[in-house]
Amino acid sequence: MFDLTGKVALVTGAGRGIGAGIAKALANQGAKVAVNDYFEDRAIYTAAEINDIGGQAIAAAYDATDKEATEAAITNMENSFGSVDILVNNVGVLAQGMVPVHFLETSDEHRDALVDLNFYGMLHSTRRVLEAMREKKWGRIIWISSQAVEGHAGSTIYGAMKGAGEAFMRSLCQEVAADGITANSISLGLINTVPEEWRKGAEKNYITGRIGTPEDAAAAAVYLASKEASWVLGHTLVVSG
Repeated sequence: MFDLTGKVALVTGAGRGIGAGIAKALANQGAKVAVNDYFEDRAIYTAAEINDIGGQAIAAAYDATDKEATEAAITNMENSFGSVDILVNNVGVLAQGMVPVHFLETSDEHRDALVDLNFYGMLHSTRRVLEAMREKKWGRIIWISSQAVEGHAGSTIYGAMKGAGEAFMRSLCQEVAADGITANSISLGLINTVPEEWRKGAEKNYITGRIGTPEDAAAAAVYLASKEASWVLGHTLVVSG
């Protein structure tokens, strides 16, 4: 089950943390993986880790908020691996410097940057890969969302964009399901890649007694990327402990 041999995956924001965990898990199931990150050294590092354990990966360093850069990078990726079968829209950040900021204290520039990174980055990548998926009659679009959609002070814009992504997936799946393409979201609770100060004492808020790991997110992504999830459409899979 969950065999991804022969599939090509693109994971955005995969140079470290959750994205790196997802990229590695997809590669472990047989997919060829393009590792995107804004920072080239991070993308190269994660791709090398995958290749070192027998997987197939390439680094794809580009700014996911830049439509032209996204299109050019995916074209280069297609020349190496073929067209994308699995797109995991993982790139995103709570706030500049990962510090929660209340809405009234958010500058216009910071607001626009959050919207671009946490929503438009997904739109650029999704639009670019859909035509090839339609031609092949197979595709998986996955949106990494957050429990911030339920409402948390300091994550006003971030939570709104994550919620917008979930809504986008619910509508998109109805437009592309007939072409063998699914679109789903994974809503994550607190993951241990966040700053240390966020983790202190957080375990007590979880009935599991722990916060999440990139591997928790990765297992959900592998399932939604697989043929076994072909009848899962527009769903938000909550992985929150």
